[in-house]
Amino acid sequence: MKKEYKEIRKINANSLQSLCISKRWYTRGDNAAYNHLLYDLADDKENITTEDIVEIAQDIMEHSNTDQDLTSICFDVARIAATYFEEV
Repeated sequence: MKKEYKEIRKINANSLQSLCISKRWYTRGDNAAYNHLLYDLADDKENITTEDIVEIAQDIMEHSNTDQDLTSICFDVARIAATYFEEV
């Protein structure tokens, strides 16, 4: 019998905060919006999906002065995700 696996991606708030600092993102967001990004959209998720990454990137774009396009921000956000594989 062939074993099946699932991929789980997680983003912690510290990694996302470091990325935002290094890219000089989120300069137009207040503390409440920044906490929403770090904790509600990223850190508290059991498994980050593609849709979650797009939502995070859109939130970053709305609160940043950046020339990066959405897909480029998605790539940067996805790159910091920790990926795990579990047998199901």
